[in-house]
Amino acid sequence: MHPDSVHQLPDDNLPATRRRRRVVRAPGSRIWAWLIMLVLMAGGLWAIYTNFVLSSTGQVLDHAALASAELQLRSLHEASIGLLADLPIVVASVAAVGFLVLTLWRRRWAASLIVALTFAAANLTTQALKVLLDRPELANGVPYYTGNSLPSGHVTFATATAAAVFLLVAPRWRSFVALIGMLFSATVGVATFLNGWHRPADIVAAYLVVGFWTLLGGFIIYRVSVDYNLISPRSRARYASLSEILLWLLAIAGLGGALAVVLLTGGLGQVPADFSEVVPSTRWFGFGALLIGGASAAVCALLASFFRWEAGREAE
Repeated sequence: MHPDSVHQLPDDNLPATRRRRRVVRAPGSRIWAWLIMLVLMAGGLWAIYTNFVLSSTGQVLDHAALASAELQLRSLHEASIGLLADLPIVVASVAAVGFLVLTLWRRRWAASLIVALTFAAANLTTQALKVLLDRPELANGVPYYTGNSLPSGHVTFATATAAAVFLLVAPRWRSFVALIGMLFSATVGVATFLNGWHRPADIVAAYLVVGFWTLLGGFIIYRVSVDYNLISPRSRARYASLSEILLWLLAIAGLGGALAVVLLTGGLGQVPADFSEVVPSTRWFGFGALLIGGASAAVCALLASFFRWEAGREAE
């Protein structure tokens, strides 16, 4: 026996070569679908601006909700008020830590850079829209304050950090992260509304801004990070999860509930023409809170379902 043969490893002890994944469909391959989703987010933002900022009835309805929220705030304990004020930063901090852990653990440097740019773009867009969009001072008694407050910067910041984690995780975790992100963003939205910082329309607009940039960032990540955005034929990620279904149910319940509040109290025709005739009430507060929660769930549900549908497929 040759002396060197004693030191040779048998073939089955050699490092296994990494199996090359065969792709049936690459992630983000249906560009037309991404364009439709981007138009949907931008169209939703324009609809919110048109119906709640440019419209006199929309302004009265939006501000009636805010005045009712401020009435609710006065009934809360001082400690609760302090917690509500700190909540956006707390939620953003938790999501930021999650983003950093994922970046260091998974070492997805290119994807993390894209996510960071997406986060910055969403926040810059919100600040730009505050300046570029005009809020007309209409003869409806609604206090003008300092002009346009749409979209909400607090909600954009907190929601964009949750979206960063959504973009970095593997496909099998996205719907669950979307559900947690929805709970975070809806809580921050309602807290911001309850604190009297923003009207419901400002908060819904923030969700749509983040949704728009999440789609853009996600499309780029899908194109440059194919391997970890593939779903195997045996993975449950191919189908709608319980988290995804729950998001859609919450969206229907929230938006449907907000619509029901308006319709069951006489419809838009019963909204006073002048804000001086509005009596702040639980009715208007409920409308605002349901609209915020429903919009958050709807945006997150759309993203969860669409990202699952557009994730790549691996061959058997």
